[in-house]
Amino acid sequence: MIVRVLGSAAGGGVPQWNCACPNCAAARRGEQPRRSQSSLAVSADGDRWVLLNVSPDIAGQIEEYPPLQPRGIRGTPIAGMLLTDANVDHLGGLATLRQGGEHHFTLRSSGVVRDIATAQAAFAPFASAPHRWLAADEGLLPGSDDDPVGDELSVRAIPVPGLTPGYAGRIAVRGAVTAYAIRSAGGRTLLFAPVFSAVDITLAAEIRAADIAFIDGSFFSEGEMIETGAGDKRATSLGHAPLGGAGGTLAAIGTDHARCFVTHVNNTNPILDPGSAAAAILAQYNVEVAADGLTLEV
Repeated sequence: MIVRVLGSAAGGGVPQWNCACPNCAAARRGEQPRRSQSSLAVSADGDRWVLLNVSPDIAGQIEEYPPLQPRGIRGTPIAGMLLTDANVDHLGGLATLRQGGEHHFTLRSSGVVRDIATAQAAFAPFASAPHRWLAADEGLLPGSDDDPVGDELSVRAIPVPGLTPGYAGRIAVRGAVTAYAIRSAGGRTLLFAPVFSAVDITLAAEIRAADIAFIDGSFFSEGEMIETGAGDKRATSLGHAPLGGAGGTLAAIGTDHARCFVTHVNNTNPILDPGSAAAAILAQYNVEVAADGLTLEV
């Protein structure tokens, strides 16, 4: 299974257009890498691809990775998408992909996410022909010719603690956020969980069981946005568990896991500075920061 990190930042990317925080300033100076909004592309064979979330930066991300580019006058190797939630930074790119009306995509998300998203005019076309938008209920989703994952990968949809997006009230409801465990024909597993408001027993076990995991790295501390002057909201009020602290993600998962990356990293997060104390703590837990353009074989 081939895994490509298309983007690794939270909403707005790094640098964010209206922010001059230390990380954004460092990225503008070329001292830190620039980051687009988070998404992965996964393929069993390098030919047929599925997107794990579709960020508003999808057009540029496709241009950065030739395997996702058209192979003829018209066409796409992208078969479909798995969506974790209805936040705009995770499905806003659908507004770009809908321009290709001759293509058909199969999308999967929870029924809650589908209902929230398709109530918006920009995303509603994906709920009707030639597209299909299916509810990914908990359990095994075997691949097939008309499924985005193809016939060599299988998927488990894992409900995780989370909130609906701000435009839908930030309500805690089952199905607001879904993680995905994608298993290759060789039996290796990729876990994609870029959003969650807490690490429950199920999610902790999934992270430990995965061969490679991508998890929510939005904020290092609960009050990070307030402390940096970048906002007035706390991490969990936005639906993200902070990485650090006694009740944070790192403490919950420990070090008993295989290779683990944080993604959906907010521009205020001190882990983006490799010389920071937060980055050192992250390394103690054997967790890495995902980078745009990273390509892995799972």
